[in-house]
Amino acid sequence: MGKITKTYTLTTEHTENQKLICRECSRETSHSIIATYSENGSEEVYGPNTVDWNIQNQIIQCLGCETVSFRVLSTNSEDYDIDEDGMYYNENIKFYPSRSEGLKEINVYMLPYNVQCIYKETILAIENEQNVLAGIGVRALIETICKDQEAEGRDLNQKINSLQKKSILTIEGAETLHKLRALGNEAAHEVKAQNKQQLQLAIKIIEHMLDGTYIIPQKVSQVFK
Repeated sequence: MGKITKTYTLTTEHTENQKLICRECSRETSHSIIATYSENGSEEVYGPNTVDWNIQNQIIQCLGCETVSFRVLSTNSEDYDIDEDGMYYNENIKFYPSRSEGLKEINVYMLPYNVQCIYKETILAIENEQNVLAGIGVRALIETICKDQEAEGRDLNQKINSLQKKSILTIEGAETLHKLRALGNEAAHEVKAQNKQQLQLAIKIIEHMLDGTYIIPQKVSQVFK
């Protein structure tokens, strides 16, 4: 490894009206950049040649719900493309916590523990664009719900039909879950990544079932004692 040099800069001036996705609002909103801690560096890789990089660690705040989170922007001299205007460096962006537009967790504390765990892991996989794992998570979530509801059958296909017979699912709901089951099978057995739109729709469909099966009954029991 060659010689490494680094410089650091801290900026605390507010920059407002950056359009970013807010995890709480579940959509793109105006944000303020509260502070930026920049790291610039270079490393000798061979001979006189160096790799240069820039990392900006930012504290950001939604101007709507006022939630504070973090964003990291990074570039390096080896990651670039060329277009009609010339060469440009690709900017890698990460948010902490991760987020995805249109996706927002439901009241997970009202779910059974096993269902809650796999639901949260599936959401995390979708937000981080781990689409194969997210597809497997969708299938595992359906399996876990079936087990919790004591669905009968030798395989997931029969268990989904069992939920319909128990009136936990409507006919349309069962048909939808069978489509999600097929999606999960492709991820688990063929290592096929589904696109983000499919996964987001899949989790919303499952959330609707979780809402009707677990969350609304609990709220009713709390309000109408």
